[in-house]
Amino acid sequence: MNVLTAAQVEAFERDGFVSPITVLSPDEVRHVRGKLENFERNHPEHVKKLKSKSQLLCPWVVELAEHPKILNVMEDLLGPNILLWSMAWRIKNPDGQTFAGWHQDFAYGGVQPMVIFGPLALSVCDATAGCLRVIPGSHKWGPLPHQDSEDPTSILARGQSISVDFDKSNIVDLELQPGQMALINNKIVHCSGPNLSTDRRIMCLVEMIPTHAARDDGRADTAMLVRGKDEYHNFEEDPRPSAEFSPEAQAAWKHAIDIRAKIIFKDSTLAPSEAYGGVRTAV
Repeated sequence: MNVLTAAQVEAFERDGFVSPITVLSPDEVRHVRGKLENFERNHPEHVKKLKSKSQLLCPWVVELAEHPKILNVMEDLLGPNILLWSMAWRIKNPDGQTFAGWHQDFAYGGVQPMVIFGPLALSVCDATAGCLRVIPGSHKWGPLPHQDSEDPTSILARGQSISVDFDKSNIVDLELQPGQMALINNKIVHCSGPNLSTDRRIMCLVEMIPTHAARDDGRADTAMLVRGKDEYHNFEEDPRPSAEFSPEAQAAWKHAIDIRAKIIFKDSTLAPSEAYGGVRTAV
């Protein structure tokens, strides 16, 4: 083990998550948040593109994904050969509106054996700010039926939520301080509430998979090798950006997002949102 204890690995396998884990120093948090806010100032009309595959647009996002402490905790669960699937920014303004309904990511992701998504806090992400909430052990339930919604305050691509009743008696709030992350099996049932704090809730979902992973529906997909070697080549290789939001970076993002949109919006009546290369407005 690089970082995690045997007890933490056991907890991840049992509960579907382990949290919190400190991976960034206060100075590193300020540096990354500064990079994000510079992007927001320089490209205000393109900020929503950071909601999926942002590593294709910004070298500093790749640098964040390859932070040794992040890769070390991922390696403890995924092994030495790791693909970066997506760096997905989830930002909530302190307006008491934006939320995510109860859902399972793998109901739309479809990668086996699993995707680990690591919510990384760049601001205080506590219950007041709308932190992630999970149902321990629900990663073992299998896929539950979901329904789409055009709710403009949902942070999710399809406004999706689980459409059947389930046991909510043991909800856990994954409260994080800046520089901390959780590690979560993307099969887990989770949600998040609105941000009722006085600061933005800034979180990046670090989504990684082992190189032997593959889509269970046979569809094409893309990923970036960030540690070890890929002897399987089940994913088209995402290119690394040479400069922030360069024409080449935008073209690479559009190519990967067109592939991702076909996966995410398969069988949906909703058109892709701006974050997935479409024109539909979504938070």
